[in-house]
Amino acid sequence: MAALTQPKLPSVLPSRPAVQDASTTPEQIKTEVAKITDPGQTPIFICAFDKCNRLFPSRDRLMMHRKRDHESEEQGDVITWNE
Repeated sequence: MAALTQPKLPSVLPSRPAVQDASTTPEQIKTEVAKITDPGQTPIFICAFDKCNRLFPSRDRLMMHRKRDHESEEQGDVITWNE
């Protein structure tokens, strides 16, 4: 059985033209459940160490991952909007 590898995210995503939504009705928009949030309400920490790109809800969880999966306690290579 082949070993599973982590998916890799490109640093830049390809662009494409926007397409107008012609099927959603005003009634559907009124009933949709959504919430606008900010960095204080939605923490995201991404492990950029060795191109890992895994997401974590806190720096503590990220550092536990680093210690376990990368055998490192290095603080660098973190992408976040919370700090």
